[in-house]
Parts: sequence; C-alpha cells; structure tokens
Amino acid sequence: MTFAQILNAGIRDDQPSHLQKKIRIANSVALIVSFGVALPFIIVSLIHFPPVAILPSIGFFVCLGSIGANALGAPVTGRGIISLLPVTLTALFHVGLAAAGEPPIFGVYLIALSFSSVVFLVFDLREKTYLFSIAGIIALIFISFPYTQHWWEPVIDDTIIREGYVSIVAILTSLTFAFGSVLTLVTQNQLSEKKTAQLLAEANEINEKAKESEQELKESLKQLEEAQEEEKRRQWVAEGLAQTVSILRENDDLQSMSDRIISHIIRYINANQGGLFIVDEQGGNECLRLQACYAYGRKKFRKKTIAIGEGLLGQTYLEKEYNYLTDIPQDYVDITSGLGKATPRALLIIPLMINEEVEGVLELASLQELKPHEIEFVQTLGENIAATLRNGRISTETKMLLEESQQQTEEMRAQEEEMRQNMEELQATQEQSERLRAELEENENLLKEKLQELEDAQRETEEVRRVEKQRADEQIKSRNKMMEKAMQKFKEREQELMAQLEAAKE
Repeated sequence: MTFAQILNAGIRDDQPSHLQKKIRIANSVALIVSFGVALPFIIVSLIHFPPVAILPSIGFFVCLGSIGANALGAPVTGRGIISLLPVTLTALFHVGLAAAGEPPIFGVYLIALSFSSVVFLVFDLREKTYLFSIAGIIALIFISFPYTQHWWEPVIDDTIIREGYVSIVAILTSLTFAFGSVLTLVTQNQLSEKKTAQLLAEANEINEKAKESEQELKESLKQLEEAQEEEKRRQWVAEGLAQTVSILRENDDLQSMSDRIISHIIRYINANQGGLFIVDEQGGNECLRLQACYAYGRKKFRKKTIAIGEGLLGQTYLEKEYNYLTDIPQDYVDITSGLGKATPRALLIIPLMINEEVEGVLELASLQELKPHEIEFVQTLGENIAATLRNGRISTETKMLLEESQQQTEEMRAQEEEMRQNMEELQATQEQSERLRAELEENENLLKEKLQELEDAQRETEEVRRVEKQRADEQIKSRNKMMEKAMQKFKEREQELMAQLEAAKE
C-alpha cells in the first residue's frame, strides 16, 4: 500500500467533500502521532521510564488502528480515537511520571496541549455533537492534571524529563507535532485549492459545454420551430389542395366550377381579387378568355379576351413561367373597397399547365406580399385546375364526337334500311325476270309445237310467224334491257353504300 493510499484510507466518492477532507487530516495526524511522537517516546521510555513505556506503545498501535477504522467505514470512530486517545495517554503518562504534589512536567503538558487541537482538525461545526463532546472531555482531562498525580506512582526519576535532554525531546516532539499538523493543514489546503481549481476548470468546462449545449438547444429549438412552421405550411397546403380537389370534383359545370375555384383561392391565401382565364379560339386564333373573376371592377375587364402575347397574361402564356411582381405597373389594377381604392402590393400570374401545355392563366392581386409557400400552393393548384380544364375540354369534345357518331350511326341505319329495300326490289326484279324467262321458254316451246304442227302450213303462215317472232324478240329485248337497267342500278347503289360505309368507318 502506498503512502497516498494510507492517507486516503476510508475516503469514498459518495462522501461529502468536507468529510473526505477531515478523514485525510485524521489519517495524516495518526501517522504524525504514531511516528513523530509515540515512537520517540517508546524509545525514551524504554531507556529511562520502563514502567510507563506501555503507554506510548499503546498510542502507536491505536493511532494506526484509527486509520484502519476509517478504512473499514467508521470515520467517526477513527477520528474520535485520534482526537481523544493521544491526550488521554499523555495524561496517564504524566500521572506515571509526576509525583503527588509536584508541578506538572512542562514538556509532557505541552505535548498534551498540542494533542488537544486535533479534535478541531478532524471535526467541524457540521459535526458539533462530536466536536463539543470530545472537546469537553479533553478540557476535563486538563483540569484534572493536578488531581490525578497520586493515582499511579511508580518508582521513576523524573529529573531527566524535567531538566535533562528528555525535556528538550518532549518540547521538540510537541513542536514536531504542531509543525506536522500545520503542514498537514497546508497540504490539505493545497489539495483543496488544487481540487477547487480542478473543480473550477471542470465547472468552466461544464459551463462551456452548457453554453454549447444551450447553443445546440437553441439551434435545435430553432430547427424544431422551423420544422413546426414547415409542418404547418404543409398542412395548410394539404388542406387547401383537399378543398380545391373537392370543389373540382363536385362541379361538372365549367362556369360554376370556375366561380367557386377563384373565390376559394382568393379567400384561402387572403388575396383581394383575381381572374381565371382559359384558352379559347376566336376567329380561328387562340386567345385567353375570362371565365371567372372575383372582386374585379368593370374598368379592369372591359376586354373579356386577351390575345396570346398581349400584356403580362399573354406573355405568361407564351413563357410558361409564373410571374410574381411586387412593383405593379401604373394603372394596371386597383383594389376597390368601401374605404376607397388601393394599388396592390403583389401580383401573381400563374400559367395553368399540364404536360407542358397551357390550359389557362390565373391572375391574383393582393394588398400584402405573398409568401413562398403560398406561391407554391397556387402553382400546385394550377396543375389540378389545368387537369380539370383539360378533362372538361376532352369530355366536351368526346361528347360532340359521340353525338356525331350517333348521328352517323342513325344515317347508316337509314342507309342500310334503304339498301335492304333496294335489295328486296332487286330480288323481286330478278324473280320477275326469272318468271319472264320461264314464260319466254314456255312461249318458245309453244311456238315450236305450233311450228311443228303448222310445219306444213309454214309457208302459208311464214309472214305471220315472222311477225310474231319479231314481236317476241322485241319483247325479250325490252325485258333484257329492263333487267340490265335494274342490275346496273343495283350495282351503282351497292357501290354508293359501300363508299358510305368506308367513310363512316374512317
């Protein structure tokens, strides 16, 4: 065990700092008493006062035992021993040396007096019960010095301690103890100062860390506040988008939807007026037509259409980028209220785009500047509104195409009915032609029979037969011509119907 470990015996980290300090002083005093006082007096006593040599021997071991008591976790007992036992043993040592009626031995008395200060070194006012109790006992011991000398009178010659070198040894021992005690206090103060400086350095370091932590905390709080503000802005945008989508879904009519959308946007971003323009055609050219407006005066919108490239709206359509102005052109727009007119501080023009195609333009004017997340919100709305406008336009075009298709279907059905009727007529004509052919063959057969029967009279009736045959040939030719004309008409009608079917398919 090292010297430092002996001095720090019994000191624990969970003890108060003042108790640690007192235990260290008690261990130092115990070493000083054992080796600086008790050990020299053991030697002197063995040489000159053998009967009382037991007392410094007991003091030597008991003082070291006080260090053991501290180490075993009994600091009150250890400090009590080192406070009370040296004075008590010194008093007993004085009883054994001084005869009854003689004055106290100065050297021994001085040692006892120096020992009496130990109690004030190892206890403080926080432990006043022990301090005052032990101090009272020590005072009684000093008071009883003249009255206890007859209790124990061994045969000892005290001349050497009263007048010889032992007296000097006793004085030097008391001075050594006093110097050792002072040195212990100085050392303890230095340790305390060192520890105080260390604690101060640690406190400064902790303070610096606390400042850094405070700065980090401020930054964290700032980041948290920014995150909360960002979250509020996201919630604000999400709620606005949800409300806008609801309006877009609930309104099938373009005019009603446009009126509600422009009104909702103006109120949601706390703007003052605005207009919704959609792409339209006028005279074969594209233009921007005012579809809905909110809180605009008549002077502003005497023109309901704006040509592509005309003014800020037309330029926004061409550039496909939003324009945000805080320096509003002179007489561009005025906001009118019951208190009069005012020029807006901010003007926002957003192209309503989807898939890089502009479906319209949204214009908003406000008496206060718009925040970035409000502009971003309106841009996002622009995409939704553009999608709705495109879907509405596509739906209208689809409806028109559907109506045209239905009309063409009705026409095709009528043409199919007419073709069916023509086919029936053609079939009837063919049937009639077949009947005529059958009749012609029957007539030819009859004629052949008549010719066979009238073969003998052929010559006589040749003229009549020629006439009849000529008439029959003419009738056949007439029927054939009628059939050819009917077939021709049927083929022409068939070609027309096929052409119409092909056109309808295209």
